[in-house]
Amino acid sequence: MRKVIKLICKITALPIAAAMTLIQWIFIFLNRISGVITGILSGLFCLVGIAGLAFGIVSGPECMKMLIIGFILFIIPHIGNWITERILSLRCCLSDFIRS
Repeated sequence: MRKVIKLICKITALPIAAAMTLIQWIFIFLNRISGVITGILSGLFCLVGIAGLAFGIVSGPECMKMLIIGFILFIIPHIGNWITERILSLRCCLSDFIRS
């Protein structure tokens, strides 16, 4: 009886594992695209902030605001990588359950 229940759980987990694989691929694709876009934007914000401060166009607090925005834009793809890693570890645990 116990083996039958485990087999039913494994069969039920197969579509979930396939869906998690698809979600992982989507996250990886979106993370790569956002990494390029936010990388360019964060670099622009930081360069404009530092250049504005160097040329005396902006004050110190305004430069810090630009640098903070640049840093936040820089961190977004890293948060996406963290989420993708969590999805991958969950999918691996599910795959190990299916194979056991």
